Amino acid sequence: MRVSDRTMYELPSTILEYFPQIIQISKPSNFKKLNSTLLAAIDEICRTTPNSKPRHWAGNLYTTARNRNQLMDEPNFRELADFITEEIKIFASKFCIDKSNGVISINNMWINILKNKDSMDQHCHPNSLFCGVYFVKIPHNAGLLAFDSPSSEQMINPPIKVNNQYNMRQAGFKMSEGDLIIFNSYLKHRVLLHDVDEERISIGFTCAL
Repeated sequence: MRVSDRTMYELPSTILEYFPQIIQISKPSNFKKLNSTLLAAIDEICRTTPNSKPRHWAGNLYTTARNRNQLMDEPNFRELADFITEEIKIFASKFCIDKSNGVISINNMWINILKNKDSMDQHCHPNSLFCGVYFVKIPHNAGLLAFDSPSSEQMINPPIKVNNQYNMRQAGFKMSEGDLIIFNSYLKHRVLLHDVDEERISIGFTCAL
């Protein structure tokens, strides 16, 4: 068998993987009891706090992102805030951030509720380091949290024969109740159509130094 010229005169190619996206998932051991407390507190907030969804948001949902976004300071959310804070430390350690001038802590924390046919458009969280979501109530087939690759904005879409981690444009996270997910604030994400009758309830947050 004749050896090709390429095999004879070229060294093997090297693949470098720069700028990987890190996503951290964890769950408190007592999440069922914690979620029961959170649901009672959220129910009270929904009765007394109007929806603060801005008009320019494409998706439809109930949120306290603009009018009650300091939940980490409220007693009913303190246990969750403490758990998130400890997980933030683990996540931040992967980036070797210099925290000599302060600590990374939660600076905003709010409620998101999606009903049947609701969704949330693509967005990110400027002016923060990390962000995340804690899932309080997730019915079967709830709208997925989806992450969009930076390559999704490229001008030319080549035909794909086999999907893999190098050509994927979107990744959906199949969450369950009690899951906490943390990621970089610049990573664009969305909630896909919530096409079930039961509500999808989560708590979003951002972190800053």
